[in-house]
Amino acid sequence: MTLHGTATKAMLLRVGHYRRRLAAARFPGVVVLCYHAVRPDAAPAGSYPFEQLHVRASELAAHCELIAGCCTPISLPALRHAVAHGSPLPARPVLFTFDDGYRSVATLAAPILERHGVPAAFFVCSGSIAGRRLLWYDAMARRGAEADVDRVKRAPFEEWQRADAGSLTPVDDDDPLAPMTPGDLRSLAVRPLFEIGAHTVSHPILARAGVADQREQIVDCVRALERWTGRPVTSFAYPNGQPGVDYSPDTIAVVREAGIDIAFSTRTGFAGRGAAALEQPRFMMLAGISQSELAHRLAYSWRRLADAQTPTAIERGA
Repeated sequence: MTLHGTATKAMLLRVGHYRRRLAAARFPGVVVLCYHAVRPDAAPAGSYPFEQLHVRASELAAHCELIAGCCTPISLPALRHAVAHGSPLPARPVLFTFDDGYRSVATLAAPILERHGVPAAFFVCSGSIAGRRLLWYDAMARRGAEADVDRVKRAPFEEWQRADAGSLTPVDDDDPLAPMTPGDLRSLAVRPLFEIGAHTVSHPILARAGVADQREQIVDCVRALERWTGRPVTSFAYPNGQPGVDYSPDTIAVVREAGIDIAFSTRTGFAGRGAAALEQPRFMMLAGISQSELAHRLAYSWRRLADAQTPTAIERGA
């Protein structure tokens, strides 16, 4: 994106162009936004591993303000009912989702979401919560091996298991990379805007595991979350989430057997009845996406490129 393009988009937002454009629009499905973690605005640049996954709190607040003003934030139950039963949705429905289960989502994101009346779904890995430890890739990054994470992620499952077992790094609850606590989960689960979903025990690439290992990762996560929240867990997000690469038909079958009725990939596109219930697509949200850039994607890029069925261009926000 050029500086000129960024400045133009900021001007179009300022003069109300995007708001007028969106007021007349009808989305071809549900925009499901996929976030991960949130960091304080005061956090210095470069202080987080995989920093693009940690949006600043002010960025999330600006996104919520835009969606609440120009679209209709919807809950996961509303999407679930529309997919299962064809119930009507508003013209511009948007669902916020957060993967992995970082504690910053409970402490920073949840208050922002509630302030703007924005529902959200939180897809949580249970192992780091139970063990009060860093997620395996954050543990690797913290000891200086961030560059090795992608290789380990794509390694045979047994090699990944050894790396996961060797990355057991205890973490304090106030650590910026800490996972949620069981108490955080209980608190979020009883708040009307939020739903807790599963994201495996320890975030492997499921397609690289056998069915029994996939079942353990999925079912054990679901059961742990149900114990902590006292509520059924019937939603799921696939780690990494690319169809045929990160999960397989076997994975989908295990998810279904676990009692999941709606699941999310990271395939780019509009969700809803046009996609399979257990393979709902999402749009990735990364640090640095301004309010004007999100407005442009909602008003133009995602809709135009969805019509053209060119998801790689959608990822670029062209």
